[in-house]
Amino acid sequence: MASHFNAVLIGLCLGLLAQSGSGASAATFEVEDLEPSNPDLVGDAAALPNLNESLDDAAKTRLADALLRFGRTDFIGAEAAARALTESHPQAPEGWYTLGLALANLGRPDEAILALDEASLRYKKNAEPLILKGDILFQLRRADEAATAWSAATEVDPANFRAHERLAALAEGKGDREGALDLYLSSMQGDVNRSYPRIQAARLALLLGRPSQAEGLLADAAKADDADDQVLDYLARAKIGLDKIGEARSLFTRLTKRGTHARAFTSLAKIEIANGRLQEAHDILARGEAAFPGNPLILQDQGALLGAEGNYAQAMAKFEAALAIAPNEPKLLKSAGLAALRLGQKDKAVSFARNLVALPRATADDYLWLGSLLENTGARDEAAAIYRTVLETSPDNFVALNNLAIVLSDTSPDEALKLAQRAAELAPTIAAVRDTLGWAQFKAGQIDAAAATFEALHAADPKAALAAYRLGVVRLEQGKADEGRALLHEALALDPGFSYAEEAKLRLN
Repeated sequence: MASHFNAVLIGLCLGLLAQSGSGASAATFEVEDLEPSNPDLVGDAAALPNLNESLDDAAKTRLADALLRFGRTDFIGAEAAARALTESHPQAPEGWYTLGLALANLGRPDEAILALDEASLRYKKNAEPLILKGDILFQLRRADEAATAWSAATEVDPANFRAHERLAALAEGKGDREGALDLYLSSMQGDVNRSYPRIQAARLALLLGRPSQAEGLLADAAKADDADDQVLDYLARAKIGLDKIGEARSLFTRLTKRGTHARAFTSLAKIEIANGRLQEAHDILARGEAAFPGNPLILQDQGALLGAEGNYAQAMAKFEAALAIAPNEPKLLKSAGLAALRLGQKDKAVSFARNLVALPRATADDYLWLGSLLENTGARDEAAAIYRTVLETSPDNFVALNNLAIVLSDTSPDEALKLAQRAAELAPTIAAVRDTLGWAQFKAGQIDAAAATFEALHAADPKAALAAYRLGVVRLEQGKADEGRALLHEALALDPGFSYAEEAKLRLN
């Protein structure tokens, strides 16, 4: 017997296919691409020491020699020259710092850290040895010690943006967006002309749902003709979040004219779709495809728009073209699977879903999608195994509980009832879950309990064909033939093509 909740799940997903190109809400900005997968904590080069005027001529000569050798990547020579300086002038921090740099580049991190500690003891305001020490520790996967070094660097020189930005990236990597945002704002105080921390702070403000703060961070920077692409993109998203659609359209249009930012075309198209201008959206995406041939993001949105218009074959062609370039893109695999389902290509939809769950970052929802498709194609045992896999890591996932209960209702009615009861406890207001509970009660022989469940469902939604059908089946089982047949007729009258229409007719005959 087909799963009612499975049908609901698939129906919802098909609705999402229609909406995915429609910009369902003009005041919703996209954030999926704003989350860094791996924050780069040591992307910029270490700062070299200056020739300190307090050094005597011999020390300056040795330091200059060490720095020249370092600049030529002669790290062995740089080490020798720097070590000579530490021996002749042990109180000069420049020698220890340069020695630490050379040793780090020679792959001797423990020695480098010792030299950098010596430099830190001697410097009064220079935080660079501590920053480099933190970088080395982070590369050694000693993140907590790295954070301690970077924090010490901010105390030595509060204006040093490099320390703040490393701590910000580390905080975000641990899921602390609030802390990361504060650190980027602190970094801006060290150098107000740097765009990087401003852009990162705006990105985090968007992720935290604060478009007004993002707007405040970027509005002035966007006035420049050569404003960074990300400044215009993030500001436009903030404008959407503030329902300033006209301003967002202008910013995205600026980006499309540059021809340097593929997402600008898809974002602008979504604004037009949200306002019902579908042909304008097609034209914008066509311009984007011409500017960025084969770009999977543009192909995906073209497919989504075609799918929303019911052109599933053309949509599938776009999705498959995008997958040829980006075969492991989850959103593409899901969209292609939905289009295949609309085209009646169930096996193809299952294939896309299998590829989806094979990805390293597959989610519980991805597994549920595969399970629902397998169930829909009759592979009930494999579907049950998928649902059990979800429950191993998410024991309170009510969809997995519900769907597994349906699959087991014929073969293991007692287990199915326990699963359905737990799903109903977790999602008591969802009619499909209550329906599963009632059916599990019926299959487990608890006829009166099933009657009460379906009576409540039918009373809550008297126009629902399924509730009338289920209650009719229960009434027949209770020996109330006239009432049962009347309810089956009622179900067919409410929806002649509902999912159990043929069974209703068989029971009536």
